[in-house]
Amino acid sequence: MTARVRLPLHSDRLILRDYREQDWERVHLYGGLPEFSRFEAWGPNKIEDTKKFIADRVRQALFSPRSQYELAVCLKDSDLLIGGSGLRRETQDSHVASLGWAINPQFQNQGYASEAARRLIRFGFEELKLKVIYATCDTRNVASFKVMEKVGMTSVGFIKGHMEVKGYLRDTYRYEITQSEFSKSGP
Repeated sequence: MTARVRLPLHSDRLILRDYREQDWERVHLYGGLPEFSRFEAWGPNKIEDTKKFIADRVRQALFSPRSQYELAVCLKDSDLLIGGSGLRRETQDSHVASLGWAINPQFQNQGYASEAARRLIRFGFEELKLKVIYATCDTRNVASFKVMEKVGMTSVGFIKGHMEVKGYLRDTYRYEITQSEFSKSGP
């Protein structure tokens, strides 16, 4: 039986909370940028795409028990939405989950992606009782794999032709952190 999880999650500078219907405008500021999604299978989003993404996340938050936590990343001092971060179990009962993030370019290079990822890793191991958290990224996405390294994840693989992005097969890196590695390093 899965314990009831309390949200939002807090870190030093951030609040990670469930999305709200009105969040689509803030998300579209970056989701609609062609350069922002260049390493992703999605995007650039049209307004309808972003509204659907938010509506799907709002519905997803109502599932109980919950296996996916797609959360808005907001500045603690102003509640300004600056991005999103997610932790997704492979199946409802899985002890393995994937981690991801997207931070508005105006707020990048300030440690927000790392801070959100660290908070979700702690949440995953301490509250969801996960055993492994992994993340993947296009091998050209240096900023993304640098975040993985900063939060204590270890490179465990290179996957050739793993993702189709904008009509081309792309190679990816996979990084992981285990519950035992997290316990040794601390939150």
